Amino acid sequence: MNDTVGVSNDTWQWYREVIRSWLEDPGVHVFEGLNMTALKMDEAYMVGSSEINVGVYSVSDDCFRCPFKLQRNISAGEERVWVTSTARRSTWRVYANYTEQYVTAGDTSGLLCQLRPEMGEFGVYRLNASTEGCDIRTVREPVDIYLPLLLLLGVLFGIWILYGIIKLIMSRVRRTGKLRYGDKELAIQQRLRALDTFRGMAIVFMIFVNDGAGGYWWLEHATWNGLVAGDLVFPAFLWIMGVCIPLSVKSAFAKGVPRWKIFMHIVRRSIIMFLLGMSLNTIYGSNMLHELRIFGVLQRLAVSYLIAAGFYALTAPKYYTPPRVSGACGQALKDVLSCVWCWVLAGVLVAAHSVLTFVVHDPNCPMGYLGPGGLHDDWVAANCSGGAAGYIDRLLLGRSHVFQRSDAMRVYGGEPTDPEGLLGCLTSAVQALLGVQAGATVLLQRSHKARISRWLAWALVFALAGALLAGFSREHGVIPINKNLWSMSFVLVTSACCLILLCFCYTLTDAWRFWGGGPFRAPGLNAIALYVGHSLCAHLFPFHWKITNMRTHAISLVEAVWGTALWVIIAHIMAKKKVFVTL
Repeated sequence: MNDTVGVSNDTWQWYREVIRSWLEDPGVHVFEGLNMTALKMDEAYMVGSSEINVGVYSVSDDCFRCPFKLQRNISAGEERVWVTSTARRSTWRVYANYTEQYVTAGDTSGLLCQLRPEMGEFGVYRLNASTEGCDIRTVREPVDIYLPLLLLLGVLFGIWILYGIIKLIMSRVRRTGKLRYGDKELAIQQRLRALDTFRGMAIVFMIFVNDGAGGYWWLEHATWNGLVAGDLVFPAFLWIMGVCIPLSVKSAFAKGVPRWKIFMHIVRRSIIMFLLGMSLNTIYGSNMLHELRIFGVLQRLAVSYLIAAGFYALTAPKYYTPPRVSGACGQALKDVLSCVWCWVLAGVLVAAHSVLTFVVHDPNCPMGYLGPGGLHDDWVAANCSGGAAGYIDRLLLGRSHVFQRSDAMRVYGGEPTDPEGLLGCLTSAVQALLGVQAGATVLLQRSHKARISRWLAWALVFALAGALLAGFSREHGVIPINKNLWSMSFVLVTSACCLILLCFCYTLTDAWRFWGGGPFRAPGLNAIALYVGHSLCAHLFPFHWKITNMRTHAISLVEAVWGTALWVIIAHIMAKKKVFVTL
């Protein structure tokens, strides 16, 4: 009997530990006198002791070529405790008798050791220093922050399977042969399901990222150079907007709409989008006129749409006929020849952007600087944040009218830079024009194989070109991949990703008709409504809520998924009721 009770207790204890691990529970409130409940997301305790007077310094991998920053001074025989961030891996140094706030990477005088420990959330670590060296060892193991994400993916996969089974049963019970949301979709010229599915994926992921993405840094945005998952959302919107331009212009011509009316509609839509974006800026920022942020996400979309759609509407043939070409090369270039003037415009925009980027500069800054300023490169260009792009924004818009809370400022310091500023509008328009090229393929090529093969070919070309510009590295290329500057390498690489995703969606939804777009198609039909709605409700219940302790990825992930799911449900209700919001 006692053995049975013992086994039951052990089993229950095992289940408790499993549940704790899935929910990022450290398991104790106090450990060796340390209050574990005081730690926040991506934080750990460092306990330092030394036989001599030392300065403990660290630099995060997120801060490229930055000096080491003082964490604590430890006197001989003293023990110090402090909280350290574990979001990004860091390099640590211990110097003898150092008290300066910063130490450059090249300064090795008095250096006792350099370490790169693996640290995690809610862990406890001990640093021991002496004249013979130092080490960092783990006193208490951290929690696994990726288990909640794995659990979420499993739950979503289960819901998707269950939804598919129910849908299959219902379709066999009532075979109506009607489109899911009624006749409204037939009025959209039987548009490709892949386009709405693609756009829906983008808006759903954008809402999830804006809701915090569970606190996982790689699901948000890169601080400066580099590319993470969150960086793909905005260019995806720009690009798919470009894809739809040839289709909508052709449809307007087919209805007999004059060219000038099409152009004026584009201008009107761009103005509305720009003003709406400025209005939304006041939700997160100041509404004081002398501090009002001028540019933003919708503003960038508006400018890019005006350039790409306006130019295409003015140059596209009224009666669309494929270019007359012969030979293998001619057939391969048929898509390009159909958009030849768009390619000319793209070339002009790239040339203008390159000249401005590498020639225009602040008189006190180096020419062609592309860094974040501040601590970058040991203050080599501390007040030159963003290079030409930042200089032009601060000069023409005013320092107080650009974005003031960027990740680059948080990590590097320096001057404010606007990730949706003036100079980046040129390359954003290029990205929209690359989307126009993909849309022209839909008009020219009627077979699924021809469309997919061309999109994949373009994806390969763009990916290689972007990687070459970036030097196949994050930091050392001629033009690094950078969302904040909207660099050409960023445009090419993200366009390649968009092409691959479109091929995936198109194959499943239009070629094989294996998938109807699932939960993403309805949000894609009302993307602008969802974007504005989730911005307006950024702090409103039930879309967002808090509990006393929001210190784990698990609870933040639940909150982000909850808010995102509500907007997906709203999108499906709107589609069911045939409510489609357009500008």
